Amino acid sequence: MIAKSPRNAMAHNLLGVILDQQNRGEDAEKQYRESLKIDSKFVPALANLGVLLARTSRRDQAIETLELVMRLAPRHPQATYNLGSLYSSKGDYKRAIPLLEHSAGLKPGDDPGADADLPVLLILTDAYLRAGETRKAGRLIDYLERVAGDNPRVLFTLGLGLAAARDYLRAVDIFEKTNKLRPQTPEVLYNLGQAYFNLDRLEEAQAALGGAATLRPDDPEALYRFGLVTSARGQSELALQVWMRAIELKPVFPECNFMIAEEYLKNRRIVKAVEYYEKAVSQDSSQLIYQIRYGAALFRRREYDKAMVVFAGASSKFPQSVDALYLTGYAARAAGFFDEAIVALNRARVMQPDNSDVLANLGAIFVDRGQYQEAEPILKKAIELDQKNFPAHYDLGRMLVRLKRFDDAVPVLERGAEINNADPGIHYQLFTAYTRLRRKDDADKQFALFRQLEDDRKKKEGETGGAATRETVAPVTRQPDKKP
Repeated sequence: MIAKSPRNAMAHNLLGVILDQQNRGEDAEKQYRESLKIDSKFVPALANLGVLLARTSRRDQAIETLELVMRLAPRHPQATYNLGSLYSSKGDYKRAIPLLEHSAGLKPGDDPGADADLPVLLILTDAYLRAGETRKAGRLIDYLERVAGDNPRVLFTLGLGLAAARDYLRAVDIFEKTNKLRPQTPEVLYNLGQAYFNLDRLEEAQAALGGAATLRPDDPEALYRFGLVTSARGQSELALQVWMRAIELKPVFPECNFMIAEEYLKNRRIVKAVEYYEKAVSQDSSQLIYQIRYGAALFRRREYDKAMVVFAGASSKFPQSVDALYLTGYAARAAGFFDEAIVALNRARVMQPDNSDVLANLGAIFVDRGQYQEAEPILKKAIELDQKNFPAHYDLGRMLVRLKRFDDAVPVLERGAEINNADPGIHYQLFTAYTRLRRKDDADKQFALFRQLEDDRKKKEGETGGAATRETVAPVTRQPDKKP
């Protein structure tokens, strides 16, 4: 046909279809484009080209091509479905849903017809869930469960959509049905375990994820997830063994290295924690939490200058992070770099004027420098903002003791001791204030507490070290859930 009519757009398009069916995508694309050279508005060739572009992961080009089809031939069936699917994959549900509804033949308030295409309905259900249209999604889910019957592939796909929309309770039901139909299937067990995990049904999660890891012992992602639930159940050594195997299989695995570090830190194995935090950061510097936890571990080893460098790097990479600035100042103060600490803390203060922790640390530096007039209003403001801020009470109290304002110091220090009775420093400051006020019995009691706590601290020396107390550096035991 082409030999007889080389300028025939339809002939080139038909040849493209034949080549496409033979999985000769490049040759098919050439024929579709040749057809369009002859007639740039030849809808069949445009539609076929758009589908091919979508199938070969050229989404933006596919969307542009299929949008042209829709302008030339509104409600073109092939373009309607594929363009709706592409919009959905981009998260553009406002444009995706009407196209998918039309493709499925849905009318408001009605169930799909008997001839409705299940793949279209599954994509539409996923779009409803992600767009927050729970009522419409619920109707379709009920319908799909009825018509799916014992079709595990449909049920499994439906479960994935529910899990992606964080409807884990319903996802569990679907995955459990799928698991009965297809027992011992790694993908089903993996996603069932994920859903259990996100519902805090840890024993069931461990069984399912353990089954997936057993069936796929060389799958690092399955091992990683199994390690997460194992750690959450307090089985630390097993979690570490599983994660070590995962990074052996996949050396560049930042989230796994991070969780290994977290597990070591939880068990006070600080040196090993630092090693794996460093690996996580080197493999993925885009995660603020990795850098904060790495710096915090260095801080616990009293490597304050190194911690300061890590936090400063995080602050440079994430300039809007008050936490990174705060921790830079915190570590700089501990390392004795007071000017650098003040600069970082003042920057954080500009961004969050009412941040009690920032104010407390800034005030503490002024106390250390003897700048008491600057320190007092800042520390009082920190306490006003957070009446449980122990460092602010401690530093204001010790400043008042230095200034021999013992009557003012005592209530501040007593409140500090109520907040944190395990800090030896607060008891020593109270001992000093009570002594100067000639309250011997109170002074003796505080000195005894101070000595006891100091002895306990020395016994534990080297186990825990000195750590920042901010929530931002608290141990993380679970990763955010991910789309299965």
